[in-house]
Amino acid sequence: MPLPAGGGPQNRGRRVVPVPPPENSGGVKFTTVVLSLAYEDLQTGVHATGTFRILRGGGASSPPQPFDVPAGRTPIAVLHSNDQAVSVETDPVKDKLAEVTALVEYTTP
Repeated sequence: MPLPAGGGPQNRGRRVVPVPPPENSGGVKFTTVVLSLAYEDLQTGVHATGTFRILRGGGASSPPQPFDVPAGRTPIAVLHSNDQAVSVETDPVKDKLAEVTALVEYTTP
């Protein structure tokens, strides 16, 4: 059976989200960059769960960090100048790919 785009084994969703470079952003200066996950709960009370990892310059990355996101938008990490992307892996929800959207939100001075 084919998997949806970004799908992985056992209907795990896998995405990599690029991050705008905070504190070194060229024409637009970002002061704070936050990774948030948004989840639409089509079945009351079911949370999206999984792990995320921050990918840094030079090939380094953070250890996998778990998340548990209820319906709505939930900030999960503040990003820093050497953070280049975030890898997000979602667990299946009732044997289906969890519908989670990764958002990179930023503020300007």
